[in-house]
Amino acid sequence: MKVLGMVLGPRRGGNTEILVRKVLASAKKAGAETELVHIADINIMPCDGCLSCEENGDCKIDDDMRQIYPKLIEADGIVFGSPVYFWNVSGQAKLLIDRTYCFLKKKKLRDKIAGIVVVARRAGCTNAFQVFQNFINAQRMRTAGGVIGFGKEMGAVKEDEEALREAVAVGRLMAGLIKSESD
Repeated sequence: MKVLGMVLGPRRGGNTEILVRKVLASAKKAGAETELVHIADINIMPCDGCLSCEENGDCKIDDDMRQIYPKLIEADGIVFGSPVYFWNVSGQAKLLIDRTYCFLKKKKLRDKIAGIVVVARRAGCTNAFQVFQNFINAQRMRTAGGVIGFGKEMGAVKEDEEALREAVAVGRLMAGLIKSESD
């Protein structure tokens, strides 16, 4: 049972990472193997709309997304975390979402358990959360819910006790859903 945490923002150690790590720690405590990936550490090009992936299920773009595809496929659960920028997910999050279009035809993400983490200073969380929910629905993944956190300065989300509790609950639920699927 493996849960992959995707920090889909440009900052290392930021509020999004704090909550994604909290989800992963909870999933690990419930028996999952976990891995954290920082999108800031990799170079992902935008989808060029060529549609060649519709024939073979593989993206022709040769970039660091080639490292991410197997991680997404191998994971039983994936936590998608993004800061909120202009009432939406980060550009990095949107790049990842778009580049998984190649998974649709062969249903490579279908039935995986998904969790959502969004963090904002004070507004836009609902929109960003909905972007992830739409993505999860399009990929026919199953959701374990998500976390909305508040904080602007690095580490400020640690003061958001409700978000910290919800992160623990999401991790526990993800592990439980994965476990029930394997039984």
